Amino acid sequence: MTGARDHAADARAATAGRGSAIRAYQDLVVGSRSWWRLVQHELLASWGALLPGAVGLAFRRASWPWLLHSSGRGIVWGRNVTLRHASKMEIGSGVIIDDGCQLDAQGCARGEFRIGDGAFISRGTIVSGKDGPIGVGPQVSIGAGCVIYASTRLEIGAGTMVAALCYLGGGRYSTDGPVDAPLVDLKAPRVGVEIGPGCWIGAGAVIIDGVRLGGSCVVGAGAVVTRSFGEGSVVAGVPARVIGMRPGLPGATMETS
Repeated sequence: MTGARDHAADARAATAGRGSAIRAYQDLVVGSRSWWRLVQHELLASWGALLPGAVGLAFRRASWPWLLHSSGRGIVWGRNVTLRHASKMEIGSGVIIDDGCQLDAQGCARGEFRIGDGAFISRGTIVSGKDGPIGVGPQVSIGAGCVIYASTRLEIGAGTMVAALCYLGGGRYSTDGPVDAPLVDLKAPRVGVEIGPGCWIGAGAVIIDGVRLGGSCVVGAGAVVTRSFGEGSVVAGVPARVIGMRPGLPGATMETS
């Protein structure tokens, strides 16, 4: 993890004019200073992502496993998918990554960026382990245009459905510091996000850092979830509050914090 953060710092220095632009590209995108890995990324990931139709699907299915830490069988890679630090990714069997998605494992160690068997990532979605590990469980479905962002760690349990345009994760910043101090320098402690199995997250919902949702929760469309809720909770609103409980879960608790 430290090495990943060091590379990111090197890349920022380079883009600010204090280093090599090619090194910045390698650190931000390739995840390795190896020239061979750079050439491999350019030929397979950058060029291969542009190939249309069945030819493109076949090329990516055959060649992209060489870029990954590990991969299952029958992965479908759409067109214009962006891979960053692909060598850290574990992608399960039967996964579908739709057109225009971005997968970024910059802040992960090898194997800490995980997408489980049968998961579906809809077009235009960003799944980013920018500052920590990220896990998308088996059979998870993520709608179009979502941002799934691990600021410390983020886990989505098996079978959870995330509708379009949701935002999960992100960091925290303190507003108690002096007004002349940039907020970027006032980072608050981060906990991560954990979403249990079998949840349903409605369209446009926001789930911020520190939230834990128990299994089988339902989050209403447009809700902003700022605290944790127990198994089977049905929540909605800004900020989200409990409006009901799923049937058949007598031991469910309405809130955990």
